[in-house]
Amino acid sequence: MARAAPWLTLVLWLASTAAASADDGSRAALEQRAGAGDASAQVALGRLLQGDGKPADQAAGTAWYRKAAQAGDAEGAWLLGGAYMAGTGIGRDVPAAIDWMRKSVAADGNPDHMAVLAVALLSTGGTQEALQWAQRAADKGAPKGMEIVAMARLSGEMGLPKDIPAGEHWLLLAAQKGDPDAQLSLGQFYVSGLFGRQDPAAAVRWMQRAADAGSARAAGTLAYFLITGRDGVTVDAPRGVALARQAMASDDMLGHFALGVAYVTGAGVAADPAEGWYQIALAQRMDSQQQLKSAGDYLSQAAARLTPAQLDQLKARVDADSARLAMPSS
Repeated sequence: MARAAPWLTLVLWLASTAAASADDGSRAALEQRAGAGDASAQVALGRLLQGDGKPADQAAGTAWYRKAAQAGDAEGAWLLGGAYMAGTGIGRDVPAAIDWMRKSVAADGNPDHMAVLAVALLSTGGTQEALQWAQRAADKGAPKGMEIVAMARLSGEMGLPKDIPAGEHWLLLAAQKGDPDAQLSLGQFYVSGLFGRQDPAAAVRWMQRAADAGSARAAGTLAYFLITGRDGVTVDAPRGVALARQAMASDDMLGHFALGVAYVTGAGVAADPAEGWYQIALAQRMDSQQQLKSAGDYLSQAAARLTPAQLDQLKARVDADSARLAMPSS
């Protein structure tokens, strides 16, 4: 399923626990309570230890999660599953992660956790069980559960019959609950006609809502449509350029591409073939899934107005910035 991969970030998020702050006195009290078998204190101490990033403390934090989980604490089981999934303080073990995640949601019925469990199961090929958890999460109001069910219905590739109206229904519910991924998908499907009709105005509204919620991918996607007027979207190049720059602040590939198109065509900005070539070439380097089908055409348009020396300088700039973007963040 095409949308499953981005959702895997939700699973890896499991191990990202907020660093707790505590002075020596409160930590000592926490350790005393945890040692006496207080599961909530064990979980809190685990978070505190994992928050400092030291390998020894991360391992100790995971050990406290295990004590809480083995005592039947749902949060401890969930965080232990997250530690196994990300390999934080323990060796990465996806089956063990999923097993602890199952125990957690069975204990507390958390619908958002059910949806993340569904994503984890999808990543291992457990489609049938994944859909069961996704449907339970959706029925309980979890947007990610709704999104998974929607994609299953829209694709017909996950063991459920293809049902476009049902897919639109679930995706719309998730978008209305404020989920940016669902809002972006809804906008993309309205512009592409996946639901059997095109609605460019609705597409723009939903993608803008996702961008306003902080989705750089939505900002970059909408920027491209507003700059080019593709698929019936009304051109608003200045707004598109502003959105492209918003997306670029998070190094979003489509933000770079959209701004590059603007510079090549002179839409919303003064034409600048050099800057346009650079932005599009950089986006192309970032395009691991080869989504930018028209990049070559725009590069050719820009290159026709550049000298060989200019192109050599731009290629060196792309090489340097691509290397910078590929470096892991500290």
